[in-house]
Amino acid sequence: MKTNFKRIIGLALSLILALGAFAGCSNSKNDNQLEAIKEAGKIVVGIEGTYPPFTYHDPKTDELVGIDVELAKAIGEKLGVEVEFVEAAWESLLSGVDSGRLDTVINNVGVSDERKEKYDFSDAYLYIPKQVVVKGDNEEIKGVEDLDGKKVATSATNAFNPWFESKGATVVAVDTSDEAASLLLSGRADFVNFDPLILKSYLDEHPDADLKVAFAIPDTYEATAIPVRKGETELLDEINRALRELSEDGTLAQISEKYVDGDYTQKP
Repeated sequence: MKTNFKRIIGLALSLILALGAFAGCSNSKNDNQLEAIKEAGKIVVGIEGTYPPFTYHDPKTDELVGIDVELAKAIGEKLGVEVEFVEAAWESLLSGVDSGRLDTVINNVGVSDERKEKYDFSDAYLYIPKQVVVKGDNEEIKGVEDLDGKKVATSATNAFNPWFESKGATVVAVDTSDEAASLLLSGRADFVNFDPLILKSYLDEHPDADLKVAFAIPDTYEATAIPVRKGETELLDEINRALRELSEDGTLAQISEKYVDGDYTQKP
């Protein structure tokens, strides 16, 4: 999705606010993060706002929408607080949790062993299969063994990067799905790792893009969950309670179906 000048200014202002007025966010006056959130009457959630179908602006209304936007609002309701979204580049989101500027990040955060060393994670709420996507005329990449020596355009912090590198692929770092697709279509990358959700969203927006699924990576999926700072067990318990209730009443499945025409909320 293209970001206009007004959006850039807005993002810059939101970051300034995050560093200033939001410093310490809901936790600034209370060592217990959940109690601080309740006292503040809001939970501060970091998102990209440029990452469909998870967090993005509706092109017609400019309203924040997406799977994770709706999920965050539903969790806020369960906690009895408002949700305040802070938009920033992906690379700065988790550092916002580290510094206390954000209470959490709800933006398709994949669970990895490395991240679990720094954060406590909620129960997973999405299970997304992994796949390799190439240009429509690519007949060279058909299986895992074909990734050796190839370039993958993806985020530098993609939790799945170690797997690609173990297969001999080189990571070409990008910030957005649009940038990844651009590198692929221009020949500056050999493949991207658009999962079914990202690929559908991209093709909905770019129906003429000549992309195809080369293969699904066998027996793999990425679990998506919600990170909080280590030791915030009460907040984590409340988030997990909310997720259980949203799963049991069908809300999670409805959100998934709404944005990607499929229920990805159950473990394969």
